[in-house]
Amino acid sequence: MFGVENVSIMSIKERVKQWLVSYHKALRDKRNKEGGFTLVELMVVVAIIAILAAVAMPQFLSAGDKARDAKIKADTQTIANAAQLYMVDKATDEVPSVDDLYKAGYLSELVKTPKGGEYAVTFENNAGGTGTHIVVTATDSTNNAN
Repeated sequence: MFGVENVSIMSIKERVKQWLVSYHKALRDKRNKEGGFTLVELMVVVAIIAILAAVAMPQFLSAGDKARDAKIKADTQTIANAAQLYMVDKATDEVPSVDDLYKAGYLSELVKTPKGGEYAVTFENNAGGTGTHIVVTATDSTNNAN
């Protein structure tokens, strides 16, 4: 009627069905080939991550110690400077305590060590007896600032 050869509807359905079946089979085969990672590949990745973690972990663990030491050094230097100012302003040879420095306004806060301990301020003679210097010691550590 319209110049189309006489093809039955059933044969078209069968062709479409065959094409769909072969297409799905090809997709399934492709997926099976691409699968995923093998156990060996996953084990290699885990081993590499473990090695990197073993190398990096000590760096992270020592960061807290470095920060604590830096705070102690900064605190002791601040206290030593405040003590020198106090002694010059008051024209005294008596070494003030951290509490005295705070009460007199030479320290903006009552400074404590990172572990909550106290700082001790003392006076020492220089080597050879040529003067003196202030020593600030954190009572719960071994760090000093001169």
